[in-house]
Amino acid sequence: MEKHSFSFVNNMTDFVTSNETELLTKLVIGTSVADYVSIFPNIKYSELVPIFDTGAIDSLVSTGHCSTTFGDITMSEKALTVCDYNIQKGYCPESLAKTLMGLRMQAGFYNETLGGGAEEAFINDMIAKAAVFNERKWFQADASDCALGINAQLDAASATTVNVTYTAMTPSNAIAVGQDYALALPESLKYVPTVLFLNRSDFQAFTLALLNANYYNPQYDPSGAIISPMALALPATMVTIVSSEVGSGRGVLSYGQNLALGTDVLTDSAQAATWWSADNQQYRISIKWRMGSTVFFPELCVRIS
Repeated sequence: MEKHSFSFVNNMTDFVTSNETELLTKLVIGTSVADYVSIFPNIKYSELVPIFDTGAIDSLVSTGHCSTTFGDITMSEKALTVCDYNIQKGYCPESLAKTLMGLRMQAGFYNETLGGGAEEAFINDMIAKAAVFNERKWFQADASDCALGINAQLDAASATTVNVTYTAMTPSNAIAVGQDYALALPESLKYVPTVLFLNRSDFQAFTLALLNANYYNPQYDPSGAIISPMALALPATMVTIVSSEVGSGRGVLSYGQNLALGTDVLTDSAQAATWWSADNQQYRISIKWRMGSTVFFPELCVRIS
């Protein structure tokens, strides 16, 4: 009998097994947005996250050392609900013989010994795409999903948010538009670090606006030491502008910790697995995870729409 070699399948399984935590981490928090928001791990479905308010600046302090006037620290909680997502993919190994990979296969269509890092390429491609999907859902999940995204939550709370009309950015107006957004910040956030989440097109326009304005300081120059691969500073402000999947005609400006991303990436319900399915004559890949979002204080958000 012929000895069938399935080292390609075994290599894929070994790669996924040995890198499961790293892969799932990249999938859930693998985009630049996760660098600027609160992360809550180990959430199975929905948990109440504690929040507090020590009071406004003008009412916080009493005059005189002997004053006994005091107020209460308000403590409450917000629900952080995560949704179930998964990737189920499979392929027939014989179909590889119809591609250039067939040159690496032995005669008989039974040998999947390909090598060359193909197993990593397949998985990494799906992980990168799923990370963008997660970010998109984090912002844009609506009533058709199991929980609302950031945009829908702010829409529901629009009576308390700071509401600004969206303006599409171009290389000629992007800096001015960004300044208008920054000026709309609530008074308590005007002198603390905040984050402006823009859609991809607006971020590109802003990048070109900095170039046209000759902001060659490494802090602003995309070819220099930028803050992170998809983040730049709005000149002369405390605002960091981040490229995101916030969606067309939308933007969100707040302090980053005011927005939360929940996940279960460190629990058993998040998993990546690979196996050979003899019944289906397919090599199969399964990746499961949970992810959701919440806004702690909508009144401290500039809702751009």
